[in-house]
Amino acid sequence: MATMEHIIFLAREIGPRGSTTAEEKKAARYAAKVLAGLGLEPEVGSFSSARSGWHPFALFSGLTLIALAFFLVGGRIGSLVAPALAAVSVASVLLELSFFSNPLRWILPRAESQNVSARIPARAETRRKVVLVGHLDTHRTPIVFSSHTWLRVFRTLIPLGLLASIVLLAIFAAGVVFENGLWRLSALVPGLLLVGVFAVSLQADLTPFTHGANDNASGAGIVLSLAEDLAAEPLRETDVWVVLSGCEEVGCYGADAFLRNHKEDLSGAFWLTLDSVGAEGTTPCYLTKETFLLTTNSDPGLLEIADTVATEQPDLKARPHQFRGAYTEGAIGGKHGLRVLTFLATRPSGAVPNWHRTTDVLERLDEKALVRCESFVKEILARIDAPQNDIA
Repeated sequence: MATMEHIIFLAREIGPRGSTTAEEKKAARYAAKVLAGLGLEPEVGSFSSARSGWHPFALFSGLTLIALAFFLVGGRIGSLVAPALAAVSVASVLLELSFFSNPLRWILPRAESQNVSARIPARAETRRKVVLVGHLDTHRTPIVFSSHTWLRVFRTLIPLGLLASIVLLAIFAAGVVFENGLWRLSALVPGLLLVGVFAVSLQADLTPFTHGANDNASGAGIVLSLAEDLAAEPLRETDVWVVLSGCEEVGCYGADAFLRNHKEDLSGAFWLTLDSVGAEGTTPCYLTKETFLLTTNSDPGLLEIADTVATEQPDLKARPHQFRGAYTEGAIGGKHGLRVLTFLATRPSGAVPNWHRTTDVLERLDEKALVRCESFVKEILARIDAPQNDIA
């Protein structure tokens, strides 16, 4: 299976592929070589990216804690500095969670990364455009992803930390009007929650990168395999762009850069994301929506096609799913106004096995899960391209 060959090369021959690292660049070179070998003309587009997905949250929580210190011991000047500093910090992290530029991004370390893409023109007149995207980079292995218990703690801590920062901002604003008093000590309670956010954000960048067999050599492998099929037999009325993106794990910088660079080319296109689609004990899922801070709804026409395929081909075991508390590059397609559908593979509980853990290795993949997902996506592409459909 071509898909498995690509996954083996990415996850074993290269191994961990942290965002902006030399290993991520090796993965991009491999993708470009594969696409060129298919007779396509790969484009390697460089862009500047954050080096860590955790830096913004460490800086946000750290700045808000500094504002707390000003508020408690800075006197009248501190009472004025604290709300201003906290307001910038809170506004910035909300923009960061929505994938928009903000002051945190302006001051944090950056490095170069790259996307690899190629266009496969339709055989006849182009009536539709589809983008198939899978990211090449891998995440670190923080303690908050090390077990289901830690993950539940993390998913509780982060929303509470955001709420705590907003509460602190309100307390700081009140301090501009009201004189010193013991009531100011109430700020220590939400401050403790931000200490927790600061600690887990710092700890994450002390951990190694995962091999990323599932997240996301699996998605990238399927995209490359589909490119081979489509290069041999292009769709009739649909141009297909295949994109192997960089720096998804630090805030989808690669997908965002690609769409900014090809905004006019891809207006109204379908954006199909493949992410973590081959872990053991999983079946294909297509997202009806994904919610990080904002919610990205999948395209109704694509959902109708996916529902039909899932019903007509029950052996694929595909099912709809709502994804909360994390993101995929589907969020970037939605941000740019494209028609989105994202594919994951989860267990019946909704869990993605070995997510951001050292155990995300080849031995934990299920080739049958990969086959089901790839077959599902192929069928959806065929139905998008069908002359009789009215999805365009």
